Amino acid sequence: MIAKTSIFKTPVLLLAGALMALPAAAQTPPGPAAVPAAAPQAPAQAAPPAAAEEPAVTRKVELSASFAEKGAPITSGLKWRVFRLGKGEADAVKMAESDEPAPEFSLAPGRYVVHAAYGLAAATKEFEVDKAPVRQGLVIKAGGLQVEASVLDKPIPAEQLTARVMVIQPTGERRLIAEGVPATSILRLPEGRYFVECTYGDSNATVSAEISIGAGKLTEANFHQMAATLTLKLVSQAGGEAIANTAWSVLTPGGDVIRESIGAFPSLILAEGNYTVVARHEGRVYTREFDVKAGHDGDVEVIAR
Repeated sequence: MIAKTSIFKTPVLLLAGALMALPAAAQTPPGPAAVPAAAPQAPAQAAPPAAAEEPAVTRKVELSASFAEKGAPITSGLKWRVFRLGKGEADAVKMAESDEPAPEFSLAPGRYVVHAAYGLAAATKEFEVDKAPVRQGLVIKAGGLQVEASVLDKPIPAEQLTARVMVIQPTGERRLIAEGVPATSILRLPEGRYFVECTYGDSNATVSAEISIGAGKLTEANFHQMAATLTLKLVSQAGGEAIANTAWSVLTPGGDVIRESIGAFPSLILAEGNYTVVARHEGRVYTREFDVKAGHDGDVEVIAR
């Protein structure tokens, strides 16, 4: 702290006295006027120097995380946040954060809580900074999930696959935790049981399975899809050129709409089964029933007659 010095000025009280006339003396010419002596001045006192600000005392804090007690450190995918605790939970203040696998911070003495996130898994721990450096380790029991799929043992390109993940709770109920997860990524999850749906394309080709995630392990879930890629065409005769500006609807045998689109030859991925396709062009409607067999890609032609 800088000490502030206040300088007080003492007011000088001027006492006014009555002027008394002196008795007349002999008539002598007046002498030169006397010059009053200057009043003595006290030497000026220099203000005391401001106290130098003391540097804040900090201690080094080293953090790390692993999948198990005494396990190897996690080397990627971590997000760290450090909060200083006050008197209540509402008084916690974020002091630092880092994406490094083993960050180091300089923190003032006090009580703290560290939060480490690894994808959808996380761990927290409270610690205190006192007189010595702190080395704190956390255990995050988590693993990774990567989705793969094939049709008739032929791998499906990862960019055509997405996953929907639900955690299976102790009661057996499922709770959605992630959807639209691309197969090109690794989803980090707490260890446990999950229900995973794998969708091929963007229509109805979806298969599912229960998956177990173990701490420190990457689980590659390979799904077997029963689907095919079809191209729709409205033609004037078999093998003819596709007619443009056609509106399409694909229905299940029960009449549920699977997909709608507009174009000369839209392409879609459908699960194995029976379907009805409806083509609309210039006010006229054309229909056809067709079957889909897994792995048998091809064209579905609708004759405009």
